Amino acid sequence: MKLPIRIRLTIGYCVIFSLAGILLCCASYMMARRSLLIAVDHDLDEHIDDVRDFFAAHRLGADFDRTRAEVSAEFDLKDDGKWLQIRDDRGRWIYRSRRMMLAPHDIPASVNLPPHGRTSSFVAGSKQLRSLIRSFNAQGHSFVVESGITLTKSDQILTSFRDGLLWISPAIFLIAGLAGHLLSRRALDPVAAIARQAQQIHDGNLQTRLPQLQTRDELAHLSATLNEMLERIESGVRSVRDFTAYASHELRTPIALIRTEADLALQFERSPEEYRDAIRVVSAEALRMSSLIDSLLFLARTDAGAEQVQLQPLDARRLCRQTCDKWRPVLQRARIQLVADLPANPVSVLADPLHLQRLLNIVVENAAKYTPAGGSVRLSLHEIGGRARIQVSDTGIGIPPSDRIRIFERFYRGSNGQQCDPHGSGLGLALAAWIALRHQTAIEVESAEGAGSSFSWTLPLSAPGSREGDGGELDSPEVSLPPREPAGWVPR
Repeated sequence: MKLPIRIRLTIGYCVIFSLAGILLCCASYMMARRSLLIAVDHDLDEHIDDVRDFFAAHRLGADFDRTRAEVSAEFDLKDDGKWLQIRDDRGRWIYRSRRMMLAPHDIPASVNLPPHGRTSSFVAGSKQLRSLIRSFNAQGHSFVVESGITLTKSDQILTSFRDGLLWISPAIFLIAGLAGHLLSRRALDPVAAIARQAQQIHDGNLQTRLPQLQTRDELAHLSATLNEMLERIESGVRSVRDFTAYASHELRTPIALIRTEADLALQFERSPEEYRDAIRVVSAEALRMSSLIDSLLFLARTDAGAEQVQLQPLDARRLCRQTCDKWRPVLQRARIQLVADLPANPVSVLADPLHLQRLLNIVVENAAKYTPAGGSVRLSLHEIGGRARIQVSDTGIGIPPSDRIRIFERFYRGSNGQQCDPHGSGLGLALAAWIALRHQTAIEVESAEGAGSSFSWTLPLSAPGSREGDGGELDSPEVSLPPREPAGWVPR
């Protein structure tokens, strides 16, 4: 069974701090031992310097017997109990203390010693000794001196120091455990705060956000990332709710009209002409409801990622001409002139035939709905900078500046747009924007109130020699254009 993160962090911190404490104690012990040995070696070196200075002061070295006698007289009393032995370059012993003779061992010739001497350790009885062997010259002769000292005092100091370290070891482990607990708690407190706040968020208060941390670390980044995710979730839920509310509202009106016309037709005897009028109303509302449902299903497929765009070479000029042929009778009935500004030669582009057809239908339909009688709609196609540019412009009522930033939002319709077209759903340009995005382009809008609007987008040209796909047949546009009262415009 895995332990909670807090306990694992506490254990981890405790182990790390404990190891660090142990390593520090070991390093302290080794440094103390090394410092004591350095001090001992320094004392030994000074002792040998005293011997050398004694030889120099008394001009000893040339006469072996005199040197031996004076050294013995000096160091037997002065160095009683110390470890000292001196030998000349011929291997003769000048002096050996009584303690050194208790643990006799030879010393090398001067030629075998390094300039600063050589230290060694040995055991004499129950005592551990450290000695320094060094050579010096006096009166033209070379002498080798070994000076030693017991390590009893150093060992006692080290033992006392080691015992002190052992005594404080439990305190080290305790402090390490407390430090680990405090650090793990401090590290996980922001996580706990985020978790508590996240548990209080549900579909009824998605506007609530997690606490903003000012630590500028990974937890602050996590909190900011989760808040961004909550914003996307809130936006998605709000979109679904708006989608459901708008769909219910838009479908309620045609269903109510269909039911009303059907009930009235069944309640009273009517003339054939009245029955035909009722059927025409039912048919028109059914057509509007069918178009709305088709748009809603299309949006649902796009949100689910089920709507795919297959780019292939096609003749944009032929597709634009077909669009004009299909829409011209509708616009003629509304007394609107449709002008086609198309090149003489085919223009091959990479696009999805059905989706590009739908995009053209949406934009032309919007231009027709918001252009008064006597106006005109122009569909043009040009090659610019290695791309094909399609533009639909009209002489309609234009778009107010306050509405231009929202015209591609789903279900958005301004009050002036509702006056001009009360039956619009506000989905057309949202679908058009999605189609343009899937063609790696965007719809550009230029408009002035009372002077008309222009919608344009570009498409990449296909490589020469590419086989063009079948553009398909356009469905006949069956739309009911609104009355021609001048009003402001917000697209469907």
